[in-house]
Amino acid sequence: MRVCNILLALFFAALAGCAAAAPSSVRHTSPFPSAIALLPFENQSLDLRAPEILRELLDTYLSASRFNIIDVKEAEEKLHGLGISEGGQLNAVTPQKLGSLLEADALLYGEIETFNNANIGVYASRTVKVTLRLVDAKTGATLWETGKSKVNSQLGLSKAAAKDILLKGYANKAVENIADNPLYPESEDVARQLVRELGKARRDW
Repeated sequence: MRVCNILLALFFAALAGCAAAAPSSVRHTSPFPSAIALLPFENQSLDLRAPEILRELLDTYLSASRFNIIDVKEAEEKLHGLGISEGGQLNAVTPQKLGSLLEADALLYGEIETFNNANIGVYASRTVKVTLRLVDAKTGATLWETGKSKVNSQLGLSKAAAKDILLKGYANKAVENIADNPLYPESEDVARQLVRELGKARRDW
């Protein structure tokens, strides 16, 4: 009898362990946000154009993916009324106040962590890294968050290869500076990645 009790205890302990280890599929109780405001990006890089480039690309791709994005220009005008012109100033205002001002159900906060074009001849690297966060405008709770990056790099192991990398790097940088679109291919790639991830979150909501 004692052996049976021990075996039963072990059996139920094993069941409990399995239940604890099983992943839980959490579903949101409220529907996916209808109206979303894409806020100015916080910029940790040294490139002043980076926030505008990434925000414009995300606005384009989000709209194309049928997200209901509040008009960016109208949102900017309203934010200017609060004295906000860049992403770094957004922390001074609560999500609730921003949501009420912009008539949004949710807010998309973006942060540019890296936006860098380095070229030292033997090595060239073009890097864009961005995090995006969807916040409930009523509660201030983070509903979704992800980070994406794109790196294009080259290494020249010979003198000729290093020279080629250096010259091509300077040429590409000059063209992008003239067009005022630095690191545009990498920015496009990151924007597409972010929108795909948010689209997946919406499907699984």
